[in-house]
Amino acid sequence: MRIVVLGAGVIGVTTAWYLAEAGHQVTVIEKNPSAGHGTSYANAAQISPALSSPWAFPGLVTKAASWIFAKHAPLIVSRMPDAAMSQFLWRMWRASSVEQYVSAKRNMVRLAEYSRDCTDLLRAEIGLKYDGRQKGLIVAFREAAQAEGYKRDLAVLDELGVPHRAIGRDDLLGLEPNIDPTSGVIGGVLLETDQTGDCFLFTQALAAACAARGVTFRYGKSAEKLVIEREKVLGVVAGGETIEADAVVVALGVWSKGLLEPHGVKVPIYPVKGYSLTIDAHSDTVGPVSTVSDESMKVGHTNLENRIRVGGTAELAGYDFSRPEKRYEGLIASLRMMFPKVPEAAIASAERWSGLRPVTPDGPPRIGVSRYSNLYLNSGHGTLGWTMACGSGRALADQISGRRTEVDIAPFAPA
Repeated sequence: MRIVVLGAGVIGVTTAWYLAEAGHQVTVIEKNPSAGHGTSYANAAQISPALSSPWAFPGLVTKAASWIFAKHAPLIVSRMPDAAMSQFLWRMWRASSVEQYVSAKRNMVRLAEYSRDCTDLLRAEIGLKYDGRQKGLIVAFREAAQAEGYKRDLAVLDELGVPHRAIGRDDLLGLEPNIDPTSGVIGGVLLETDQTGDCFLFTQALAAACAARGVTFRYGKSAEKLVIEREKVLGVVAGGETIEADAVVVALGVWSKGLLEPHGVKVPIYPVKGYSLTIDAHSDTVGPVSTVSDESMKVGHTNLENRIRVGGTAELAGYDFSRPEKRYEGLIASLRMMFPKVPEAAIASAERWSGLRPVTPDGPPRIGVSRYSNLYLNSGHGTLGWTMACGSGRALADQISGRRTEVDIAPFAPA
């Protein structure tokens, strides 16, 4: 089939790879000059199946209220809620029961574990280089209550057989020797099979491999509208040109909603803005050996060999791409507390970045066929785009090709 994939972020490129591998003729439409320049560009640099969780967690309202007066709040509402934000928050609250949280986490971890395995196979198959490591991820606690609150998540990991182990303060400092012993860490959890790396480098390398396999990339063109007649998609208008297709996959992140809703396809995605710093410093010497997630401030610190990625913050600001310096203060505060050996000059000159995560109110992404039989979605992965990319792309390619998927994607169906 002739299949058009809309979006060349990590989700779109992995989807294109697996569709091409299945024998389809694939064209990717992307508004940027090359792959991976959107939310894939400078995310938290983690493939973290064990951390896969909905944002709608039990006690959400109480926790959010406590953050209002926090100096470096992990969640920020920086504008008056409009109808879209209000609806998103209402639906998130409705989805925050214990039962819904555990069910959604279970499904998300299953997909993410499958995706990590697909990533491993792909890396071995074509030798992708992206400053990656497979040394696990540490969730670092500074309060006993944090360890207690994490037990619900660990119960799901136990159920699914996901490796993890509790570590005390001394073990944590042994695994991550550059953490300041006076930072207040009391221990944590080692998620042994989580991984790290540069998603942008991964996406660029895989896009090159796709092109070598015959995938056509049409860069510098925005998807303007779908061409639909008699309940079937005939093609896409991009850059003023109509590109015909037998099937279309929408992998546009937060922009999926605007393209699809005029055609009656409801997509419950809202942009949640995240921030990151990319610091030029030899991480093994002054920073993390792998990834350390500061549970107190919800900030991740990741080793990218000669760089350190610090990512976090969830800001509800609509489609605002501005980068006010005050939003990086919490990231810097966590870094200075955890890894004080990172030079101040390197922090000052770090690359500041922000991106819009495509978040669904209940947590799981939307993957599969829409109300139109040849229009498919692969979007809404929130902070877990790279974590779920290969699994989502492979499963969707299998569905489109009429093959049985190796992981159940029914819980992620757009309907």
